Amino acid sequence: MPRMRIAACLMLAFLSAPVFAANPTLTEDMFRKSMKVAPEVHMAYRDLDCKAVNFDRFADAMHNPAAHADVDRSPDGTALTMTVQLRGNDSCPPPYPLIKDMPAFDLPDLNGRRVTSGGLRGNPTLISFFFSTCKPCILEVEPLNRFAASRPRMNFLAVTFDEADEVRAFVRKYGVKWRVVPDAREFIDRVRIKQYPTLVLFDGNGRLLGIKKGGASDALEAASVEPQVTRWVDGLLRK
Repeated sequence: MPRMRIAACLMLAFLSAPVFAANPTLTEDMFRKSMKVAPEVHMAYRDLDCKAVNFDRFADAMHNPAAHADVDRSPDGTALTMTVQLRGNDSCPPPYPLIKDMPAFDLPDLNGRRVTSGGLRGNPTLISFFFSTCKPCILEVEPLNRFAASRPRMNFLAVTFDEADEVRAFVRKYGVKWRVVPDAREFIDRVRIKQYPTLVLFDGNGRLLGIKKGGASDALEAASVEPQVTRWVDGLLRK
């Protein structure tokens, strides 16, 4: 994928330095509440050198106008790490192991119906991670609709951090046919999605088969999405 397109779809899972500049007396408790992190979740912080620091040192580093905070959440959701980053610098190593299975979840879909990890067992599941203003995500809608229509024995979920009202407008405008789960920031962080759009494939037992980062930049590239996804999914399911 061209570098410019990667940059355009890069996950905006961070708080920017202006947030800290506008709140010079921001406390860890205030920060936790602003992030909507449950009290039982352990929060940790790392500096630009990837070293563990306390919240005060993390906050001081975040006053740099060029800084942003990268978010990593453990697959089980019990811990979260915020790392100071500068654009263009190398990322720190992940603080938690990569997922091997679908993280357990219980979330409402866009129609208010429960969707759970356990309820998806028995058939392969393909999850499309997107957000409403991502142009490559928009261009993938029709190809992914066609792919899903050709696979009636698979589960398909479209997952986003966008709130429900914004997602409903997106679904109406672009004709999304997948089951959509909005406002799923925690689950997205647990799967460690940093770039959009991204497809993640699990087998019928919830085992991770593969992750495909992609997205079309124009209609010509969008025409190749369905055959590419077909080859990718079929190849992984045959293994």
